Amino acid sequence: MRTEIESKNLLQHYGFTTTSPSLATDAARAGVIATRLRGPFAMKIVSADIVHKVAAGGVRLGVAAEHVERVHAEIIEACRASSPSATIDGVLLEEMVAGDVEVFLGARVDPHYGGVVLVGLGGSNVEQGVPPMAALTPISEDRARSMIEKAIEERLNQELSPAAKKTLVQYVMAVAGPDGMLAQGAVSELDINPIIVNGDRCIAVDAVAQDLADDQLVHVRSGLQIQETISSRKARLTGMKALFDPASIAFIGASTAPNKLGYRSIKNLLDFGYAGKIYPIHPKAEEICGLKAYPSICDIPEPVDRAYVAVGANAVPAMLTQCANKGVSVVQVLTAGFTEWSGEEASKGQQLEEEIQAVLSGTDMRMVGPNCIGTFSATSRMAMGAARYSPTDTKGITFISQSGTFAGDVVRRAQVQAIPVARVLSAGNCSDLDLVDYLLYCEDDPATTLTAFYTESISDPGLFFRAAESARKPIVLLKGGTTEQGLTAASSHTAALATDTALWDAAIKQAGILQVDSIDDLMDTLLIQSAHSTLRGNRLGIFGSGGGVSVTSSDAASRAGMRIPALSPSTCDALSRFGVPGTSVANPIDIPVWGLRDGNRLILADIINLLKVDDNLDSLIVYVEMGSIMDFADDEADGRRQLEEICESVAQAGTAGPKVSLALRSTGDQTQDNFVREQRAKLREQGIAVFSSTARAVRAHAKLYELSSKQGRG
Repeated sequence: MRTEIESKNLLQHYGFTTTSPSLATDAARAGVIATRLRGPFAMKIVSADIVHKVAAGGVRLGVAAEHVERVHAEIIEACRASSPSATIDGVLLEEMVAGDVEVFLGARVDPHYGGVVLVGLGGSNVEQGVPPMAALTPISEDRARSMIEKAIEERLNQELSPAAKKTLVQYVMAVAGPDGMLAQGAVSELDINPIIVNGDRCIAVDAVAQDLADDQLVHVRSGLQIQETISSRKARLTGMKALFDPASIAFIGASTAPNKLGYRSIKNLLDFGYAGKIYPIHPKAEEICGLKAYPSICDIPEPVDRAYVAVGANAVPAMLTQCANKGVSVVQVLTAGFTEWSGEEASKGQQLEEEIQAVLSGTDMRMVGPNCIGTFSATSRMAMGAARYSPTDTKGITFISQSGTFAGDVVRRAQVQAIPVARVLSAGNCSDLDLVDYLLYCEDDPATTLTAFYTESISDPGLFFRAAESARKPIVLLKGGTTEQGLTAASSHTAALATDTALWDAAIKQAGILQVDSIDDLMDTLLIQSAHSTLRGNRLGIFGSGGGVSVTSSDAASRAGMRIPALSPSTCDALSRFGVPGTSVANPIDIPVWGLRDGNRLILADIINLLKVDDNLDSLIVYVEMGSIMDFADDEADGRRQLEEICESVAQAGTAGPKVSLALRSTGDQTQDNFVREQRAKLREQGIAVFSSTARAVRAHAKLYELSSKQGRG
């Protein structure tokens, strides 16, 4: 750890204005220094062994000249008591710097995220844990300016002078820019607290820096190095067509028993219509599922594009060697019992996974897994589960999951909910191919329009989020499990504030990724994004029959960060002609069921079209109480007919202007639930997202607005 004098010398080299402290090695020297300066003074302990100087009793502010010698002795005494083993160089003495704003600027080289910069309110705000803004480096001037505006100006509700803001941007860039301290390996950790802003001047009055250790160099990445790493990763994906579109598949571990995975997986491929060749591998069987079986993959006379491996963990390395010798491009190891294993012999699982990696290291073959359940692809008709639960959209969402359960869940839900999921991969332990590889693959995959992930851990989050930051396609992520560093172990303010959770949240925001918290929110987000693509704002119009639903929908909108604005006077005037007793034409609009007809003609499209030209609205939710319709129907068939007419009326509205979602509020009976599913598939093609409740529709609109805002980031 550098002393404050050494740290300020480093700052000055990078263009910072700092104070010029003098070192007093004893009380008498402090008194002499005080005679040359103008008080009051700041006095601070100088010791590379004492990081938290305030906590050690090593800082005194506003000291008058006549008290300097006494305070020097008190500081030395306090620090020797609190840190008896510390080497103490003396006490710094400098003039107090006045100013209205105190800024904290911190940086570190994190072992998982690489270079990280933090900007926030300084002084006592840091001691009190006021969270700063964080970003992965290197950053642009625009991002540096945005951090200052949000972390300083917005929190203080005041603007800095243009000159002061410009200087602070320069300071942040000197630390975190493409040519800054972190990119050049000048520091491993830096605390500048505070930078005092006085009018146009910005002066760093306290700073502590730590040099980069040799073993930390691997975590330092310049912008060029990041791009080179990403390019290298992409180059290793050149033979990856076999991931989702293989010409042939071998299944090592095939079974003759219909209740075994090695049988069902092959049958599912056949039932879903996989058009390529399938080769069951079984030591004794002659045929499985009507297909010729082979004792080993080496006995297959034709080339093999892709292989599944479902044998005991101990046999996996040998099977991978055979696959590599056969020229397999992509192998997926379904077998468990590797690094995920927490049993009594967990070390054996680690050893086996190392053996797998050793086999792969000498080949061009890439591996998915181990510890996963399979792959779904609508383009090649690869089934992960039963064919009847497999979606058929050949272009749309790709879902990459570290959980086999969620992988299968998304396939089935997508089919039932008519969501265009084109590809799903159970990624398992990511021993070879990892989430960075899958992200890069999806970016260049013509069948992928949106990439979604379920992850519990990312081996290189710094690279993943930096790759995601330059992604063209939207990214949605469902996260399982969080970790948090212990603050008591933190060696500095920067380390204490740059926790796992803080860095994860900052990286998610910086990369423009939408994080969701449940599988329901994930599916609803995928549904509305597939129907609407983007949402231009958070001003929501709500229209339906049922005052209570309107009120609770407005509450849900408020909680989700959506606004329910007043309609324009011209819209209100135009809507007034639809009034019947019980009608409210203010947003949210409540018109009783019997008021939705003009003679025999439904008028939902008329009302929607009026709302679509209102400049105060960005999107619309129309809701229908299906139970009320059924109550007024002669029988279920008549009720379905009326509901179909209502949906047709909604679909007749113009396509321009605010996006429309339809909430078909079901009471939960089979007829109504089936109707929701039918209409969801039908209306999505017309750009209308269908939900089973207004609350889910509102939350989905909020998620799409958040995702759209992230995609439009600077």
